[in-house]
Amino acid sequence: MKDRIITVITNEKQRTRAQYICVFIVLGLVALMMTVLNIVTDKGALTWATAAFTLLCLFNLFIVYRWKQVGVTVASALFMAEIIALFTFFIISGNPDGFSVIWIAMLPTCGMLLFGIKRTAVLCSVLFIILVFFFWIPAGAQFLQYNYNKTFMMRFPILYVAFFTTSALFETIRVLTQKELDKLRERYKELAAHDNLTKLLNRQGFIELVKNTESNEDQTVFMIDIDHFKNVNDNYGHDIGDLVLIKVAENVEQAAVNAKACRWGGEEFVLWFPTGGCDPEAIRLGIEQMKIEFPTCDKAVSLTVSIGAAKGEGDLLKLISRADKALYKAKENGRNRVEWE
Repeated sequence: MKDRIITVITNEKQRTRAQYICVFIVLGLVALMMTVLNIVTDKGALTWATAAFTLLCLFNLFIVYRWKQVGVTVASALFMAEIIALFTFFIISGNPDGFSVIWIAMLPTCGMLLFGIKRTAVLCSVLFIILVFFFWIPAGAQFLQYNYNKTFMMRFPILYVAFFTTSALFETIRVLTQKELDKLRERYKELAAHDNLTKLLNRQGFIELVKNTESNEDQTVFMIDIDHFKNVNDNYGHDIGDLVLIKVAENVEQAAVNAKACRWGGEEFVLWFPTGGCDPEAIRLGIEQMKIEFPTCDKAVSLTVSIGAAKGEGDLLKLISRADKALYKAKENGRNRVEWE
C-alpha cells in the first residue's frame, strides 16, 4: 500500500488523477450532507442545487475512473463550468441566510491544487467579475434575491482577491519546490544506479535495467576481470589503481557499442549484448596493448584481463553465472585468456 501511494505521489499524471478523485468524493459527500440538511430545513431551490451538484460530482468521478487521463481532462472542464454555475446561484440566491456564498473563498486554494495557477487564475477572474457585477454594480445588484449586508458586499470581493493572491504565492512555491525535488530524485536515481568511480552502471543499476528485458537466443555476456589487480595497488598505490579502473572501464565501454556495460564489483566488469556480440578476444588484446601513463607514475602501467563468456536464451542472471564460471576457468588456465561456457 505504501509503495502504491509513493508511486502515485511521484507520478504527476497519477497524482493529478488521484487529486480529482479525492476532491470529487469529498465534495460529493459534503454536497450530499448539505442536501439532506436542506431537505430537513426545507430550503427549496438550494436543495435542488446541492442535489444536482452531488450527482455531477458522481458523474465526474465516473468519467475519471472510466477514461483515466482523458477523463481527467473532460471532468476538469466540466467541473470548472459546474463551479461557476453553482457559485453564481449561491451569489444570487443568498441561501441559506447569505452563508453559501462564503464557499467561494475555497476556490483559490482548491483550484490551484486541481487546475494549476494559470487555469485557476482564469476561473477566479471570472468569478471575481461575477462578484463585482452583483455586489458593486447596481444593474447586477437588482438580480440578488438576498439582502446582503453592504459592508459584506464591499469587502468580500477584496477578501477573495487576497485569498487568490496568497494561494497563488503558496502554489508557486510548491511547484518550484516540487520541480527541485523531481530533479534531485532523478539525480539520486542516477547516482544510485551508477558506479561513482567509473561512471558505468553498478550491479544494482544493471539488474534494474535488464530485469524486465526479454531474453534472446543470441544474447551474450562477457565477465571481465583485471588480472593481478592487487599488484597494481601494491606497486603503484590505490590512486593509480583507481585510474587504471577508469581506463579499463573506458575501454570496456568503447567495446559496448551495442551492449550494456557494468562494473560488477571490484575489478570485475560485465558486458551484456542483447543480440549478438563482439569478439571477446579483441577486448582482451585491446587492454593488453594499452600502455597507461600517469604523471605521478615513473613508468607506464601494463595489464591483462581474463574474460569468461556465455551465450544463449534464458534468465540473464543465470547467463552471468555461466560467464562467471567461464571466468574462473580462464583464471585457472593461466589468466590473460578467454573461455566460453
